[in-house]
Amino acid sequence: MTEHIELRGSLAAATLATLFLVAGCGDGSNTGADALAKRNQNVDAVKPPSQSSATTAAVSGKITYDFVPAVASKDQQGRWQAKLDYAKTVQKPARNVVVELIDDKTGKVLLSAETDVQGSYAFQAPLNTAVRVRAKAQMLRTGSAGPSWNFAVRDHSSAGYGVSTNGAALFAMESASFNSGKQASIHDLNAASGWDATKSTYATSRSAGPFAILDTVYNASHKVLEADKNLAFPPLNVFWSPGDTDGTYFGSESGKSNSRGLHILGQADVDTDEYDAGVIAHEWGHYFQASFSRDDSIGGSHGQGDLLDMRLAFSEGWGNSFSSMARNDPMYVDTNGKSQGKRAVVFKVDDIPADDPKAWFSETAVQSVLYRLHQSPDIGFGPIYQAMAAQKTSPAFTSLFSFAAALRGKINAAGQATLDSLLTEVNTINKDNLDMFGSKQASLPASIIAANKDFVLPVYTLVGLQTTAQTAGKESTACNTTAYDAGNNYNKLGVYRYLRFGIAEKGKYRLRIVPDQGLAPYLQLYSKGTALAGDTVKNQLIEDPNHPGTYYANYDLPVQNDYVATLTTVGDAPGCFKLLLTQVK
Repeated sequence: MTEHIELRGSLAAATLATLFLVAGCGDGSNTGADALAKRNQNVDAVKPPSQSSATTAAVSGKITYDFVPAVASKDQQGRWQAKLDYAKTVQKPARNVVVELIDDKTGKVLLSAETDVQGSYAFQAPLNTAVRVRAKAQMLRTGSAGPSWNFAVRDHSSAGYGVSTNGAALFAMESASFNSGKQASIHDLNAASGWDATKSTYATSRSAGPFAILDTVYNASHKVLEADKNLAFPPLNVFWSPGDTDGTYFGSESGKSNSRGLHILGQADVDTDEYDAGVIAHEWGHYFQASFSRDDSIGGSHGQGDLLDMRLAFSEGWGNSFSSMARNDPMYVDTNGKSQGKRAVVFKVDDIPADDPKAWFSETAVQSVLYRLHQSPDIGFGPIYQAMAAQKTSPAFTSLFSFAAALRGKINAAGQATLDSLLTEVNTINKDNLDMFGSKQASLPASIIAANKDFVLPVYTLVGLQTTAQTAGKESTACNTTAYDAGNNYNKLGVYRYLRFGIAEKGKYRLRIVPDQGLAPYLQLYSKGTALAGDTVKNQLIEDPNHPGTYYANYDLPVQNDYVATLTTVGDAPGCFKLLLTQVK
């Protein structure tokens, strides 16, 4: 695919730049004379050479892209509206992107560097050589010292997509060929939006798209670097293309194991997200969770006002709040529709709408708490990062409880007071009563009617344990509900119940579950986020042939204080379960 964009150069030697796809480029680790050395330095202050040496010619410039802001406003009825405001398009620097000097005759990479925060690059090129400048939609920094990353925007529609990890073609743009000569020369490249204001449509290549996406990734990654300046980020591919309808999410496309990464929508006049920076930063927040924290979310449909499974509520609340942290903007704006002129989703991340539940099972409550913690002068991002990192090996499921418990031990008294105040606002246990399991949570917001209290509390049901030294153990009971799952999404509050138990002696154990008549249990046991395999079949317990209606699973377990499990029913019908864990001789 060959597409053209305007070159904003100081010389007339090159009049057009080309956006193209680099197929089979792997991780982009080309080895020109100064390739890795340049990349691995902190080049946040590139100083373009002002003159050539006796053996080289200075080639420098800036790499920029057209940025179209996603804006929101309220109409006369007080309803949020949103659009991409093309009239306010500005050129922004493409920061930390890979820039290469290409030999025009051989196609060989002569030199490689990364741009600084102003989008500037600089080379000492061989004299009198036909060359061109290539800017990749890739941030690449390697080496053992300092932070490292490999973020690349690749074409979802290319033939290599999903075939191998880096099989999808990488977006890049190039200048036209020019002669390096003997004197210093400047060659700027700008990726244009392609928007035609007179026709209110994209009339030419949307070359800025990949670079706009990558610059949001820059903001997100550098937010995390505030807390850990030498962090090594796992490689991340971002998949996008004009016309892409796969969706915007972090993960893998169904049936394509090599498609794991960020997926960004690109269908003009329907839904594009390359300029919806809040949306991209949200999904990058899920990448952060998968890389440095843990995300126990069960996914599925969710939205304002929903009473959610607490794992989903925390995951989505984190994504929204991190997006605002990274962008330093409490507004979340997602556009869609004709000319990208309609509101898909708009909200202010630090607000909790009056009709939303104020609780640990609401994503709006979670995101408001997290963002305001970040804004607090007594807390900020550093402790939040540490608390998120602590979730990676947390015995409890990831939730507002586990996060807040970890955070409280990492902040001073003033910060703890702020945390306790915010948790009180969302009806969540706090102060010395707070722990990762919410074990002392006894109250519920008004959104939970009294009749449904037993479907929500306790947050974790303690499973009764009978050891070989005991003749009998006391059964415990847990009940679930679909009262808050009108759409049958199986991800709302009360659909899954959480179980908890500890083992003081290594050995074999049998978990017995007796559900209400006609129900079949569905269970998964976990140890610090890792699913444990017993003799269950796809999480469904085995029915005892000698005792119909009684189910069990056998496990070989090491000593551990806190095992947790999820329990629900197979099918739509909710009910109650009697539970007993028995040590087997």
